[in-house]
Formats: sequence, structure tokens, C-alpha cells
Amino acid sequence: MDLKQEVGNPTSIRITRIVEENRSCHTLYFDIPWRDCSIQPGQFIMVWIRDVDEIPLGICYCDDKEMGMTVRRVGEATDALQALQPGDYVGLRGPFGNGFTLNCKNPLLIGGGIGMAPLRYLTKTLLHKGSDVTLLVAAKTESELLLYDYDNRASNSFRLEIATDDGSRGFEGLATELADSLLKKHDFDRIYACGPELMMASLLNLASDYGLPLEASLERYMKCGCGICGTCAMDPQGLMVCVDGPVLSGKKLRQIDEFGSYTRDSTGQRRPL
Repeated sequence: MDLKQEVGNPTSIRITRIVEENRSCHTLYFDIPWRDCSIQPGQFIMVWIRDVDEIPLGICYCDDKEMGMTVRRVGEATDALQALQPGDYVGLRGPFGNGFTLNCKNPLLIGGGIGMAPLRYLTKTLLHKGSDVTLLVAAKTESELLLYDYDNRASNSFRLEIATDDGSRGFEGLATELADSLLKKHDFDRIYACGPELMMASLLNLASDYGLPLEASLERYMKCGCGICGTCAMDPQGLMVCVDGPVLSGKKLRQIDEFGSYTRDSTGQRRPL
């Protein structure tokens, strides 16, 4: 059974369990209807909630039995998702978009806030491929840290770094400041990032300073998920986050005028970051 129905009806999938990560974020786990998980880290799924809406969500976990997506409460659709219980059903379409490339040996992964969701799955995948992974998890305060305390610590190839703006856990300061310190100490070969766009724009400059390739996962307002509606198009090339992204290379990001400056609302109007 294939979930990839780009313009057709979504496939009905059962919620198997729910984990409350913090006050605003829950991770929902679902049955998956295939034996071999074909989802790349960084891709996303369109999730349909009956009588409410359809929204894009990144994948934070996937194996041969279940798939997980972390939901932050920001509006009607996410409120409705968080109100569901194990045994309830949602509709899924996907996976969509381009994921992260996996050709690295010693990467630095940097996740800010809900941006940790796709990086959790990426971390697991890279460790399985034999990479030495350094994961930098960042948030404003300790209670907002997400998805870092799982099964990776048993691996000798995994190193965890934590930054909070207020110093309540780990390094006190911005993710970019801790990243700069780590880049001075270690010989990384690639940077992966997901989180607030202003953070990722600063990391793009940092990657340039150290001569490293960077890949970042962007978030934009989406309706269709497959390049038809055009609501997630970015100036000036017209790249669409749902098709050309959500993961984009540093080279492409440098060609996008709006990256790190503004986003667009549901009407297509520019909104400063």
C-alpha cells in the first residue's frame, strides 16, 4: 500500500500512541502500511483532520512498524490533532519533498525548538549508516527542549550538546554561538539545520566562514504539498518549499532573496521574520 497520493484522497491511518513532549508539543505515532519505511529524513506528510483542515508535518521517527510526527500547538488544526487519542484515525498523503543527503562522516546537526523533529529521524539514520554525529539541541529554556533524550546515548558515535537562551540547561546563549565554538574545536564535514529561519540564516553565514556545506529544512505556509497551489513559492526563482525543499542546500539558500528576511502568510503577503 502506497501513501503517495498527490491529489487523491488521503489514506486513513490509526494513531497507535501519543507522547507529551512538553506543554505545547506532542508526538503522535501511527501505523504505517508498508514493511520497508521509504521516507527520507527531512521529507514531510500532509495530515488531514476530519472536518478541520490538512497540514504538513515533518517525520521525527520511522521504522518498519510505526511513524512519528511531532505537533506544536499553534492553531485550530494542531489543537484538533493534539485532542485525538490512540485508536483515532487521521488521513495521510505523502511522503513529499526532498530530504537531507546522507553523504557525510562527521556532521553537526543543529535543531532549534520544533526544528528538532526531522533531526531526530536524521540522527538515527546517520548513526545507522556509521556517521559520527554531534547533535546540538537549542531552545529558549529547558522546558522547551525537544526530542533529544532517546536511544542515541548508547552509541559511542553520538555526542549531545545543549543550548538554552536563559542558561537553564547546558550552554547559556544562542545555538549559533555554541555552534561556532564547536566548529572551532572539531573537524565537521557538513552542517544540517532546522529551526527558526533567523537561526538558520546565521548558520548559513557560519558555514561559509568555515567552508562547510550546509543543508537546512525550511517551513512555509503550504496547502497542497505537491507544487500545484504555489503558496510556498520563494523569490526570486520561484522555488517551492513543498517540491524543491523543504531541505535546501546552502548554495540554493544564498540565491533566495527572502531567506532570513521574510516569509508569507496564507494570503501570500510578505511578513517580516
